[in-house]
Amino acid sequence: MLLRRQHRIHDRDLPLRLKIILDESALRRLVGSPDITRNQLEHLNTLGTQPHITVQVLPHTAGAHPGLSGPFCILRFPGSPEAEMYLERFTSHLHLRKPSEVQHQSPVPAGHRACGVPPGAAARPRR
Repeated sequence: MLLRRQHRIHDRDLPLRLKIILDESALRRLVGSPDITRNQLEHLNTLGTQPHITVQVLPHTAGAHPGLSGPFCILRFPGSPEAEMYLERFTSHLHLRKPSEVQHQSPVPAGHRACGVPPGAAARPRR
């Protein structure tokens, strides 16, 4: 599924609109070598220059937030008024389709955007 999403991001005829909100700690954590981390950050930067992709950083100063429980995707499809939610966990994944379940599980993405660094703005490094 992840590879299909990656291909859709680069589809010239119907690119997937993508809004990414990353916790600051995900950008600062070294996983693998410094070269791997640098390549990943450069890739995110390149993605963020695309007109259909928004990358925002949720700074440490935002404090505790619902996204701390793990990664999630909110999916919206043309022609459907209801959103779906895909929750990724260590041992399982959950795909919610019922509006009541999505609303109950939703980590309030609008709140995340309100706390994040605006698109195009650089986060100041902590000293």
